[in-house]
This record gives sequence, C-alpha cells and structure tokens, in this order.
Amino acid sequence: MADHVAVSTQERNPWAAVRRTVLAVVAFFPLLNGVLVAAIDALKPYEVHLPGWVFLWLNGTLLAATILAALVTRVLAVPGVNDWLREHRVARWFTPEQK
Repeated sequence: MADHVAVSTQERNPWAAVRRTVLAVVAFFPLLNGVLVAAIDALKPYEVHLPGWVFLWLNGTLLAATILAALVTRVLAVPGVNDWLREHRVARWFTPEQK
C-alpha cells in the first residue's frame, strides 16, 4: 500500500488560505492608526508633533508585510512544497497538521 498523506485544507484551497492571511493582517491597519492617534494625543502636552509621512510610512510598511505574508502563505500551500517540507526534518514544523 502506498503512503497516503491527508491533504490539508490549505493545500486543497490555497487562495482561501491567502485570503485568511490577508484579512488577518489587514485587521491591523485600524489598530496601527489608532495607536498613532493615541501617541499624537499623548505627545501634545510636550509640543511634539509627528509629521504626516509617519502615517504613510507605517501604513506602507504594513501593506508590504501583508503582501509578503500572502506570498509566503501561497508558497506554503503548494502541495509539492509541503511534500518537500515533510521529507526534511528541519522544516517539518512548517507543514500543515496531519489528520
């Protein structure tokens, strides 16, 4: 009998895994901007003002992190990549759980 490896849901539907990852990271955008607004309010008594580019830079960085996370999620959802990861002990913790 051949070894049968159960296919994970991320391998069966890789774009759903990417969507979940993107939605999870995008949820940080309002949190990040809320923290920045709180920081600005906290710094007002000290007459310290954050320039407008700080918002753009941090949101751009978060956008880049979102794209990178989506790319990594998509690559890790490829069945061939998961087979390779299962074969190598060092990278085995990247593989989806076996059922």
